[in-house]
Amino acid sequence: MVRLHVVVVCSVVGFLGLVLVILGVASEAATAQALVPDELDIDGFNVNCVYRTTPALGCGIVAALLALTAQIAVTTTSLLCGCCRTWELPTTTRHIVGIVLSVVSWIIVIIVVALFLAGAAMNTDQKRQLTADKKCPVDPGSALFAAATVFSLVATGLQIASYVLLLATPKGSTKPLATQQQTEVAMGQPVQLEPRQDADEVVAGGDPLPPSAPPLSRATEPTSKV
Repeated sequence: MVRLHVVVVCSVVGFLGLVLVILGVASEAATAQALVPDELDIDGFNVNCVYRTTPALGCGIVAALLALTAQIAVTTTSLLCGCCRTWELPTTTRHIVGIVLSVVSWIIVIIVVALFLAGAAMNTDQKRQLTADKKCPVDPGSALFAAATVFSLVATGLQIASYVLLLATPKGSTKPLATQQQTEVAMGQPVQLEPRQDADEVVAGGDPLPPSAPPLSRATEPTSKV
């Protein structure tokens, strides 16, 4: 049975990933509003294109913060509920894969944050030079937002996968011996007990101890002569 907090965490991470996609698409569409049409800044022989601030600035900053928040939340929850629950280093393949996915997701999230912030910085009031074909870039930062949106989807999948893998506890790694024996008995498996030593123990020299003489009963006790 899937635990409730697993469903909650995965749902929250998936929702934040969906929000990141929406913000990325909205930012990419807003870049078309940055260029001020039919307006050039002519300074001698230098001709610059004029750009204004667009909603992509706010969307990019919010998206970067949400991506970082989701990654921190998943990592913290995994450490508290899964990976370090037994205060031991995970040794199973399942946990090792989960740690690798978590590290990769951190790297991708850092790239996502950098792309969103770079795209947002290109959608502020500024002046840019003409391109090689003497034209003004219509949508500055559009490629950055598109790449950040794709990477955010990949990061969301890795976050959910790493959380689920790190949450599992290796079988038999943290159970005490008594608990394992009780589990085996409950499942109908025989428990192997340690063999007891025989009554006739072997002494240090190698000869067995002589058997003890049975005690005399009252009927066989010698009577005292008067």
